[in-house]
Amino acid sequence: MFVVCGEALFDVFTAEVVDQAAFEVPLSARVGGSPLNVAVGLARLGCPVAMLTGLSTDFLGERLLASLQSEGVKTHLIARKQAPTTLGFVQQDAAGVPSYAFYGNGAADRLLTLDDVNVDLEGTAVIHFGSYSIVAQPTADSYFALAQQHSGKRLLSLDPNVRLNVEPRLAIWKQRIAELLPLFDIVKVSDEDLHLLYPEQQPEAIVESWLQQGPQLVALTRGGKGASLWSHHGQVDVPGQAVQVIDTVGAGDTFQASLLDAVVSLKNSTAVWSEQLNNETLFKIGHTATVAAAITCSRRGANLPTRAEIQAAL
Repeated sequence: MFVVCGEALFDVFTAEVVDQAAFEVPLSARVGGSPLNVAVGLARLGCPVAMLTGLSTDFLGERLLASLQSEGVKTHLIARKQAPTTLGFVQQDAAGVPSYAFYGNGAADRLLTLDDVNVDLEGTAVIHFGSYSIVAQPTADSYFALAQQHSGKRLLSLDPNVRLNVEPRLAIWKQRIAELLPLFDIVKVSDEDLHLLYPEQQPEAIVESWLQQGPQLVALTRGGKGASLWSHHGQVDVPGQAVQVIDTVGAGDTFQASLLDAVVSLKNSTAVWSEQLNNETLFKIGHTATVAAAITCSRRGANLPTRAEIQAAL
């Protein structure tokens, strides 16, 4: 089973064509949050997956819970909180690239305690962590303790998915990422995140440094330009897919879900999965993930594809 740790919220989209000075701005809400998207993406690939997060007991939290259950995501690890549900407002530019404004101080997904993460994870193959939940306290330290407990026992996956409008202090992000890297096996990061975190360094140099600290696989997504994947046994560049972009919300999460699915399939087929990450395998994994992400970009919101849709596109 996969366990996904991180925020679950509502993305609230502004209408595409509204005058900047308008007094009325129509809004449309969808369930979201990068980790929630990854969990749904894995479920749509047919993978057994559960979320370990905090959900409000308010009516929005009830909707999030029902939505996860309808997608087949297991919810038995979720801690219910008498606290608000986070809202992430999304405005897109002409190319469909989103900007975000988060309203979630004191919200349920930021209030996980050590007791909340002291759960039975027997049978879990991969634990994925991501986004602002790795820095928003007290959830951040609770997840950090969980990662320390399970490092070396299960595959751990990380997507920093930096959100400076939640935690604007880059030093906090950099410190926590540095603390997490030695514990993790798989890291997926965007070129935008690396530029925010380390603007004076080349992405390739950063990735090479990370590989020396613990991870066995690092994937760097480059938007429409595709992705690059590194392991201790290879490095490949995967071209982007030509697609009519509606928006890019959830594209990175789609890539992440596909990546984790591929790694577990590889792990199930060989005792030492990391030694099989040669150029041929890396390209196959990266190409499938890039095709999956392109499908999400071709539709509105984080509407992640099923395995059948990906296979048809391949």
